Amino acid sequence: MILEKKTFRLHLISQLFTGIAFGILLLQEVILKKSLLATDFEVTILIFLTSSAFLFSIYGSEIINRSNNQPRTIIIMAVFSRMFLLIIPFFESPSFFIFCIAAMSYVDSLLKPTWNTVFKHNYTAERRSILYSYASSVYTIAILIVGTLFGYLLDINYKVYKIMFPVAALFEIISYIFLAKLINLGKSFYPYSGDLFTGKIDFKLFKDILILPIRNMMRIFRENKPFFRFESFFFLYGVAFMIASPAVPIFLVENLKLDYSPISIAKGMVFYTSTILFTPLMGKMHGSGNPTKFCGYLFLALILYPLMLISINIFGVNMNLIGTDTLLYITYFYFGIMMSGITLSWNLSSIFYAPHSEVSNYQAVHITLTGVRGLFAPFIGYFILRIFSVEATFIVSSLFFLTGGILMLRESRKSQCDLTFK
Repeated sequence: MILEKKTFRLHLISQLFTGIAFGILLLQEVILKKSLLATDFEVTILIFLTSSAFLFSIYGSEIINRSNNQPRTIIIMAVFSRMFLLIIPFFESPSFFIFCIAAMSYVDSLLKPTWNTVFKHNYTAERRSILYSYASSVYTIAILIVGTLFGYLLDINYKVYKIMFPVAALFEIISYIFLAKLINLGKSFYPYSGDLFTGKIDFKLFKDILILPIRNMMRIFRENKPFFRFESFFFLYGVAFMIASPAVPIFLVENLKLDYSPISIAKGMVFYTSTILFTPLMGKMHGSGNPTKFCGYLFLALILYPLMLISINIFGVNMNLIGTDTLLYITYFYFGIMMSGITLSWNLSSIFYAPHSEVSNYQAVHITLTGVRGLFAPFIGYFILRIFSVEATFIVSSLFFLTGGILMLRESRKSQCDLTFK
C-alpha cells in the first residue's frame, strides 16, 4: 500500500527527531532535584503539572479537527509549545524551570491525539502494531544514545542543559512538521468531511471547543462500555506509576546518592536497550485484537519494578552485597521490558475500541484520563513518602499495579465469554 509505505518512512524520521529531543529531556526531574536543589514538594509539583497537562488533550483533538488547515495548526502549536524550552536558559531557579517544562507540556498535550489519526488512517490494521513497533525502536535508539551521553555531560557541567534544552525544542518542532506532512498525506487518500473552522470566533465555537469534548467523553463511555472498563483498569496502572514518579528522583539522588552518569545509563542506555530488544516482540503479542489480556499481564509484571527499587537500598546500600549501580541497571532493564509493552498499549489500544471516524477522540479520552490521575496521584506519592518513607510509596505503587492487573485479566476473560456466546 503506497500510503502505508510513505507514512512509515516519514514516521521513522519523525521518531528519530523525537527520540533525540526526549533523550535530552530524560533527566529533567533529576536536574531539578540534584542541580537546582529543588525541594521534594517542588519535584512533586513538576510531576503533577506535566501529568495533569494531559487533561487538555481532549481540547486539542477538537481544535485540530475543526481547523481548516490542520497541518498549519499543528506546526503553530508545536512552535508555541517549544518556545518555553528556548527561554529556559535565561533564569536558573527551580520555579522558572518548572514553569517552562510545565507550559511546554500543557501545549504539547493538545497535539498528542493527532498521532492516532495517522496510525488509524495511514496504516492497515494488520501491520499497524508491527510498523509502529519498528518506528518506536528508532525512537528508543535515539533516546538511548542521547540520554546516556547527556548524563556524562551533566556530570562535567550541569549547566549544559541550558544549551541542550533549546536544541531539543528545535528537534521536536521538526518532528511535528513531519506529523503535519503525515496528516496531509492521509487526507489525500481519505478527505476530511467534518466541521471546519471558518476563521470566525463566536460564542458557539468557544462553547463547542470547551464543552463538546467533555460531552463526547461521557457519550463515548455511555455508548462503549468495554472501552469504559478498559480505561478504568488502565487508570489504576497509571495511578500506580504516578504514585512512584515523585519518589524515584528523590530516591536516586538522596537515598542512593548517585551521580548523573549511572542515572543516565540506567534511564537511558539500559532502559531503552531492553525496550529496543523487546518492542518488536511486544508488537506481535499486542496485535490488533482485544488488548485487555496483554495489559493485564504487563500490569502484574510491573509489581516487581517498585519492589526492585527497594531491593537496591537493602542489598546495595545497607548490606553492600551487590553494587548499587549494578542493581539499578538490572531494575531498569526489567522495567524497560515491561514498558516496551505499555508504550505500545498506551498508543494503540484505544484504536481497537474506536470507530473509524472517532480515533483521535478516543485517544484524546485516553490521554485526558492520564491528566485526571495526574491531578492527585503524584500527591499521594508525596504524602506517603513524607509521612512514612520512600519505600512505603513503592509498596503502595505495587498494590495498585496488582489491582489493575487482576481487573484487566478479569475483563479479558469476560470479553472471551462474550465472543464465545456470540
